Amino acid sequence: MLALAVFAYAELRSRTPLLDVRLFARASFSAVMACVLASTAAFAALVYTSIRLQSGLGLGPVRAGLALMPLALASLVTSLAGGRRLRGRSPRALLAWGLLLSGIGCALQAVPGANASAGTLAAGLAVTGVGVGLGGPAMGAAVFAALPPERSGMAAGAMTTFRQLGQTLGVAVFGGLFQRHGAGTSGGLNRVMIAAAVIGVVGSVLARAFVPRPAVERAAAPPARDLTGPGAQR
Repeated sequence: MLALAVFAYAELRSRTPLLDVRLFARASFSAVMACVLASTAAFAALVYTSIRLQSGLGLGPVRAGLALMPLALASLVTSLAGGRRLRGRSPRALLAWGLLLSGIGCALQAVPGANASAGTLAAGLAVTGVGVGLGGPAMGAAVFAALPPERSGMAAGAMTTFRQLGQTLGVAVFGGLFQRHGAGTSGGLNRVMIAAAVIGVVGSVLARAFVPRPAVERAAAPPARDLTGPGAQR
């Protein structure tokens, strides 16, 4: 936290900041960055799914990797199949749905006790993959919509930075949950997945409430009716 405070102070003092921290005064930009952080929760939790598969269920590295394939495949298929069909859709809606599905997928992976296995994780991984496939492409559009066009370079840099930050913090925080509730057991992984699910759902709510629509979409929307003018009662 001290390092972040020093970074923020240095950026405020600089005439040409890499990231203008004053932008966080905009609710839309802060919400989008929070969504970027939330989108990393599923990937941070995946580290402990791999540990659980190998140390808890006795799978080797290759079999554990194959057990995680539903997420990668679902993400790939969703991105490819939805690329054309979802083109032109609001990034706000896609991002909200993507984070929600990622959270639901993590919740499905929180299987209690003796019922936990590689097979029971597959459905949750697949749902998470669909969420990643929907939300990932929409993330960039949402970030760019939150700032003026002349700040697009700064927006891209902020998104990359927050992704790395979210992944790092997520692994650290989830590691504490995993160890505290029994590393290598289903209990530890369940706590991690429940936390990741909550983060995904909260991110979805933020996206729906605060992520702005692109300027093109706003321009295409029909004008609001004037309910106070002379012709309002006609």
